[in-house]
Amino acid sequence: MTIGGLWKSASLAALVASAGLIVGGASARAADLGGDCCADLEERVAELEATTVRKGNRKVSVTLSGFVAHNVMFWDDGTQSDMYIGDGGNYGSRFRFVGTAKISPNVTAGFLYEFGISNNGIDAHNQLNGGDDLGGGVALRDTTVWLRHSQLGMVKVGHGSTATDNLVLIDLSGCGGACTPDVGLYGGGMILRGNNGVFAAAAGDAWFRAIRGHESWDTTRRNHIMYETPTLHGFSIQAAVAEDNYWDVAVRYAGEMGGFRIAGGIGYQVDTEHNTGAGGPGLNTVLCTTRCDTKTTDIKGAISVMHVATGLFATFSAGNREIEGGRPLPGVYTGPDLRYWHVIAGISNNFTGIGRTVLFGEYGEHKGGLAQSAHFGLVTAHDLVSDSKVTAWGIGVTQHVDAAAMELFITYKHFELDATGFTGANAFLNNGGAADFSMVIVGTRINF
Repeated sequence: MTIGGLWKSASLAALVASAGLIVGGASARAADLGGDCCADLEERVAELEATTVRKGNRKVSVTLSGFVAHNVMFWDDGTQSDMYIGDGGNYGSRFRFVGTAKISPNVTAGFLYEFGISNNGIDAHNQLNGGDDLGGGVALRDTTVWLRHSQLGMVKVGHGSTATDNLVLIDLSGCGGACTPDVGLYGGGMILRGNNGVFAAAAGDAWFRAIRGHESWDTTRRNHIMYETPTLHGFSIQAAVAEDNYWDVAVRYAGEMGGFRIAGGIGYQVDTEHNTGAGGPGLNTVLCTTRCDTKTTDIKGAISVMHVATGLFATFSAGNREIEGGRPLPGVYTGPDLRYWHVIAGISNNFTGIGRTVLFGEYGEHKGGLAQSAHFGLVTAHDLVSDSKVTAWGIGVTQHVDAAAMELFITYKHFELDATGFTGANAFLNNGGAADFSMVIVGTRINF
């Protein structure tokens, strides 16, 4: 019994001692592992940072995003037809870096760097360049910094979009690259041609000049400072001043009521170019050859409405541009107005389960483009006395593929020019003498 008791006591003591050694050793090793683990983790993080894109510090959150887009365009100008491949259209490929940092619960700061990548843009193709590689490269679109207060609004400074930029492009349908009221982005570089097969007097007499005059309705990027109010009941106001005596203001709205989603905006911009010669205002008519002390004023806007349950939608945009000055003539010269309106309507819904399908039709009218372009010396001078109207219509479908953040589309577009007042080499364009222009565009965009 004694021996058995001693054996049992010794065995129990040995088990306790062993357990103590195991627990103690495990604790020691755990403590060592903790130190080694953290050191190893820091070392591993350093290795990963050395082999990946990284930020300069951990206070500013930086995001890389953008998209790649390409198009195949089949066109017919009544005399020639061909297929061109290129970038551009409603949107060209681009990438951007966006940085944000939280200063306090109400205040954030940030920046934007955005670059566009253009290669063989379909808006620059014409019948003479044969669709060959027009070159390309990386162009700076935006470099701005901003400071935002949740109750006081935002102040932004740098090169980029002012208050009215992209105002006419407001659209809830998601038709994307297949549609835009700035229809000159599709084949706009094509030279006007008569029904007799003869080109207009100069390559500058192109469809995009007849459609939008001397500049686009949708893009205004300049060195500027802009203020934006906080959003109140869906409304916000933006106002900007920029280089070269430019300023603009816009009111935007986004909201939902009665089962309808609504987005829209209206804006006003003033752009003044002073071209007075070195000898002073009295010599202006002698020294200035184009855009002599020119002032252009634009009023433009858009509204888009979608029925949420069905996806039925309609988007309307319009604009009017006036000119004062601009030609090397004595006194104040008032140039021709340029005006347009454009409507897109259809249905946008996820019928297939892979993403929204957008079916649409569009129609628009653009008046006074050629005369206003001549006013700026961008097309042949005799077009200054012309009166032109471009009628543009089209149909299309855009398929979104959510799993790949991708869009696929096909669209047909048709332009018609009705012109009077042409003289000289372009006289044949008068009274229906201009040939129509048609195109089918198949395109894609993938976001990242």
